Amino acid sequence: MKHIVVLNLLNLTNMSTAIWILKGLIASLFLFTGISKIFISKPKLITKGMNGLTNLNENQIKVIGFLEFFGVLGLILPSLLNVFPFLSDISAICFAVAMIVAGWIHYKLHLTVIPNILILVLCILIVYLDLKMQGQIII
Repeated sequence: MKHIVVLNLLNLTNMSTAIWILKGLIASLFLFTGISKIFISKPKLITKGMNGLTNLNENQIKVIGFLEFFGVLGLILPSLLNVFPFLSDISAICFAVAMIVAGWIHYKLHLTVIPNILILVLCILIVYLDLKMQGQIII
């Protein structure tokens, strides 16, 4: 019985570490792209490879940048401060939905959707692992 408890604690610690690593990866990605969209002009963003922004105007790009920035805050702060930690999962779900929309735009522009799918899977994995660690998912 003692061994089961120790193994369970190790699994929870490893799962918590995995969640924080995934949140850190997603947060750094969206923090970089969000700040870039806020402060860099549209032509420079397109030359840097953000070709999915071609059909958007400057204001729309800046709004997306601010949403990404606040999404990062919503992903990290609730869990870090342990205040309404479910908001972190909601933020990850919102990023997943954003990747579905971005993937659709990239598909229509004949651009690759592989990064969007990868980020989508990571966001879903964050939500799954977080809910599993909280005991709300059995599988």
